Amino acid sequence: MSVRPLKENDLPQVVDLYWHYMRRQQGSAPASLHTTFQKLYFTNPWSAGETHSVVYESTNGKIVGFLGIIPRKMSVCGETIRVAFGGNFVVHPEARSQLAASRLLGAYMSGNYDLWQTDSANDISRRLLERLGFRTIPALSIHWARPLRTAHYAVYTVSKSLSPALSTGLKIVAKPFSAVADRVAGRLSSNPFRQKKPRLRGSEADLETLLQCFAAFRQGYSLWPEYDPASLRWLLSFMDPSPSRGQLRKIVLRDDEDKIVGWYIYYVKPGSVGEVVQVGGGKRMIKDILDHLFYDAWRNGLIALHGVVPNRMMADFSDKGCLFTCRGGWNVARARKPELMDLLERGDAFLSRLDGEWCLNPGD
Repeated sequence: MSVRPLKENDLPQVVDLYWHYMRRQQGSAPASLHTTFQKLYFTNPWSAGETHSVVYESTNGKIVGFLGIIPRKMSVCGETIRVAFGGNFVVHPEARSQLAASRLLGAYMSGNYDLWQTDSANDISRRLLERLGFRTIPALSIHWARPLRTAHYAVYTVSKSLSPALSTGLKIVAKPFSAVADRVAGRLSSNPFRQKKPRLRGSEADLETLLQCFAAFRQGYSLWPEYDPASLRWLLSFMDPSPSRGQLRKIVLRDDEDKIVGWYIYYVKPGSVGEVVQVGGGKRMIKDILDHLFYDAWRNGLIALHGVVPNRMMADFSDKGCLFTCRGGWNVARARKPELMDLLERGDAFLSRLDGEWCLNPGD
């Protein structure tokens, strides 16, 4: 048994492992998933030709464990640091008694990085990482939900606790009643989730505009991700479209004087819950930015929005009717220098779902 770097010819076994034991799917993995893994781990712009991910190989040469590692570049007050995001961590059931998980994690932690992080740990991986010296970052782990069509969203919430068959049946039966209820509620002035036309003007954000926004609105933060045109282009291309999340929508917002005051990025899949990737802008404009986001998502047919709330914007999100939970995935980190952990824990990091492994999910 040994841990070694991932090789490109390992991908068929790695994809099969992921498909059956992480996605819990039957049959052969789709060919598109192999292409996605190849793109993610061998062509991403941060690896610079190096192999960072690791596999656990049995004595007969079979791959029985995998840990995907994506390096990212970030800055702390202008000084570049190396960050390793771990994800798609899976071990074959037959190897779970052979220390495969701990050895893969040991290889991950022995890398030449300044900060190790995951932004979507479940309860099991969170506990495992905490035993290895990682700490949960509450400031980066608070998730929000904003209903847009309350009756539809109520049915969606209830259906999540049911079996697939019952869930589908409930949605079919409730759909016409939900549509009527949401139309009526949309006319009530007392409805806290009623949509109103926003005062800001939105337009599609191109690559250069997004880069300008990142640079202009990270002021006041000590830690931020580094992007250039090539890396951001690759990332947005990888993210869009997502089989499960939909199409990526990128909107820049301007005021009456045509000045850029903010932006947002989110997934659109009509009739479903939209996942918000990033919201940013001037501190005094956040409520107006959220008004535009909610109105845009509502017009695009979404029933609600989910996302991770930036620590400094929590009061604004609350004022705009958002609900909060810590159950959507944990941000867990470990650093060489305690000062880096201090920055994360006090919310002094300009980070969002765009900057970790959440946005690099291979999908269905």
